[in-house]
Amino acid sequence: MQRELVYLALGDSLTAGKGAPYESSFVRQYARLAESSLGLPIVAENAGKSGATTADILQTIKTVDPVRAAAVRSDIITVTAGGNDLIRAAKTFFYDNDVRHLMSALKQFDRNMTHILETISALKQGSGPYAVKVVGLYNPLPEFEEAIFWVNKFNEHLRSLHGGSVAVVDVYDLFLGKEDDLLSDDRFHPNAEGYRLIAERVHVSGLIR
Repeated sequence: MQRELVYLALGDSLTAGKGAPYESSFVRQYARLAESSLGLPIVAENAGKSGATTADILQTIKTVDPVRAAAVRSDIITVTAGGNDLIRAAKTFFYDNDVRHLMSALKQFDRNMTHILETISALKQGSGPYAVKVVGLYNPLPEFEEAIFWVNKFNEHLRSLHGGSVAVVDVYDLFLGKEDDLLSDDRFHPNAEGYRLIAERVHVSGLIR
């Protein structure tokens, strides 16, 4: 009997697929690419939630039993996280121009991402080979110098988590200068083409290690 692979998609609105039709979402496009390369059926379990911060995602992987069970079973896990942490802090910063909001958000993001990956690692203890793909942040507001700086700072912290079964996938360059073509009408979330490029970049980062 042909084995099937389990894929857990964990994260925010990018995982939920906001901005594109269901079949053109990141999770669906990535699952199809993985199926084609591995020659095995992929069962995708989507735990994405629009608006989720890294704190919300950490709470999910720590306390939501169906998601934890899916993580234990999963051969592939993708994580999209951090955009809402940055957006919330940026809104407060633009109100009072206090950079400490952004500095605090960065520290909390770093802590939460570390704990998310540690929790996944603990759940996978003793399992066979698996891959965790963490998607980096793109910048929907390149016209603002502050946004460029802080998106890059968030990505810099993410890159420090790369290693072992965890691959941090940089997508910043995919959107740079192409925002009009790759973002949906809300100007924040990718459209179908944007999600296709993210899925392909995650795919070429490798499969199960």
